[in-house]
Amino acid sequence: MSEVTEKAPGLKLGRIGGVPVYLSNSWFIITAVITVAIGIQLSNNALIPPLVAYLLGFACAVVIALAVLVHEVAHALTARAFKWPDAHIVLTLMGGHTQFGSFKAKPGASLAVAMAGPLSNFVLAGLAWLALQLPELGLYPGLLLNFFVYANLLLGAFNALPGLPLDGGRLVESAVWKLTGSQFKGTIAASWAGRLIVIGVLIWFVVVPFLKGERPELLTMVVGVMVAVFMWQATTALINHAKMMLNLPKVIAGDLMSPASAMMSVATVADVLTRRQNRGGHIILIDPQGMPCGVVDEQALSRVDPAGAGQVSALAVSRALGHGAVVAQDSDGRQLIDYLASVSSAEYAVIDSRGTVVGLLHQRKIIAAVTGRKA
Repeated sequence: MSEVTEKAPGLKLGRIGGVPVYLSNSWFIITAVITVAIGIQLSNNALIPPLVAYLLGFACAVVIALAVLVHEVAHALTARAFKWPDAHIVLTLMGGHTQFGSFKAKPGASLAVAMAGPLSNFVLAGLAWLALQLPELGLYPGLLLNFFVYANLLLGAFNALPGLPLDGGRLVESAVWKLTGSQFKGTIAASWAGRLIVIGVLIWFVVVPFLKGERPELLTMVVGVMVAVFMWQATTALINHAKMMLNLPKVIAGDLMSPASAMMSVATVADVLTRRQNRGGHIILIDPQGMPCGVVDEQALSRVDPAGAGQVSALAVSRALGHGAVVAQDSDGRQLIDYLASVSSAEYAVIDSRGTVVGLLHQRKIIAAVTGRKA
């Protein structure tokens, strides 16, 4: 979809290197949490006045946003080198993400784009550390630079861990992808690795401090739990999507359709009743150009008086088919998903290799077969 018809993912801040950057409303929530939590900690220091402590807390939130922004820009610009389409960046509650249009990636390019993010944070941490070596920085600039070093090292190291949805998960995904030839099998493996990381995050930030008899810092515990919940939800979505995509080639239109035959749209209800008696199945009406245009509705058909059936048009007891609502009998799930996206119809006429109508397919059966849910 184009940017004109697609709802903007947040407040547009502008473009960096031609890549649109948006600020999600959820970013303000995490900014408020960071500002208050760090402000409370710094205000306990007698050298820092309370107002300045909270201003520094807000500055730390902005510093994190800057680190995330550079991280995402690194993804986007590296992707541009591989000609990946339609990138845009969104800063969110959980940091940020770079989204791309639909395309087919390769394992090496996917890994390079993913690892560009953590690498950019390590570079920023190094530059900030060099700045800390300057003499007479002052208390507040020194605090912010120290925080900037710490934030970038943490962001880079955490994102480099080998599990999706973290960037390092692309390493596992690419390895399995290369080995099996299936990106989706790689996605499932990397997502399960991500779930192991989720368990590790909860143990490290919540369980270990209690086992040591320590009281975990509120900000650390809140952020740890938020990250764990986000990652678990993300891995669940990734696994479900990958399983669905792996299932697509096994979904065949001919296996899902109900038997049907075609009649010209000039037919009468009497003609339809005769056809049903002789052949059974659904009746699909076709126009003079040979295109399916309607499906005889059973309820509407039952309300017609048989005595006058010869004077009632079959079109009068039919429901319309969308323009182009025709699928080949041997179409698999990948092609059927395209039909769902491109044709505004809940039903499709199924034709065989000779162009003869042989069945009727409802979109709910496609969705059920693709997702593994009951129709």
